[in-house]
Amino acid sequence: MSVNRVDAIEAIPTGKALGAEVRGLDLGKDAPDAALARLKDIWAQHMVLLLRRQFLEKERLVEIADRLGGRMVAGSHNFYVKDGHKPEASGRISNIEGLTLISNLDKDGNPQKFTEGSGSQELLWHSDNSYMESPPMGSLLNAVKVPVNGGGHTRFCNQYLAYETLPEELKRAIEGKHIRHDRSRNTSGKVRVTFQKATTREEVIGPVHPMVRIHPATRKRALYLGRRYDGPSSHIVELSDAESDALLDKLWAHATQEKFVWEHDDWQVGDLIMWDNQCVMHARTEVDYTQARLLHRVLVKGSPLISAWGAEAAAE
Repeated sequence: MSVNRVDAIEAIPTGKALGAEVRGLDLGKDAPDAALARLKDIWAQHMVLLLRRQFLEKERLVEIADRLGGRMVAGSHNFYVKDGHKPEASGRISNIEGLTLISNLDKDGNPQKFTEGSGSQELLWHSDNSYMESPPMGSLLNAVKVPVNGGGHTRFCNQYLAYETLPEELKRAIEGKHIRHDRSRNTSGKVRVTFQKATTREEVIGPVHPMVRIHPATRKRALYLGRRYDGPSSHIVELSDAESDALLDKLWAHATQEKFVWEHDDWQVGDLIMWDNQCVMHARTEVDYTQARLLHRVLVKGSPLISAWGAEAAAE
């Protein structure tokens, strides 16, 4: 069957709350603008896409991100070079601008349980780079090496539905409220090498984002929690510590229910997963640290959040 023609592209939904497999595209080959426009339409509809057999060179993956909206350099790249800390020490930064190595390998190429990045650890629910003023629109993740029956499953959670199904009392409780997103910790919760652990709210460094955002393309509301750490790192700025923790406990329990989730549990070399950070959270199960895992990730640029509490939202 021909590939990269618009009429050859099809989407097969997962049957879950989000996600679809896309067939008829080989992004390693020339893809016309119309084919990528079709891909973007499917992406907006299904939020998370799986494309099999995408054996992409690093440069090609970055080029695809550029064509989908432009690559974004992850905020953590800048943190690693702060105060003379060398990029290669993180084990995550490639020599291609915008490309991150998601890996459990040490500098000698051996799998490890712990690295300066996330290593083989479980990663809890989060949105990529929520600690940036303008978080990424999306993420592209391409598998280079994956363990055999060794975990590392990636889970995705629909935050449109999380907001739509919130009990009315919780909708009222979060109305007009914001979360500060701590940039000092990585996805596994560790304090980054160039930061000190915050012990008070005043020491938490990072932007304040609305708890509900409006998707710029679909105009739908999505719950936006970012990531959860122990206080004071994660807090609702308008509430006391106790009130904030109590409300966040309820919201996280609601937002990550299994009925909102699809899990990619059979990673294969060449798999490309792309997800919309504006309405999706993701997580990862623990990886067998005796087996190598390496994926290439590129972020797609986003725009400043559209707050559900702003004048523009009120005019909807």
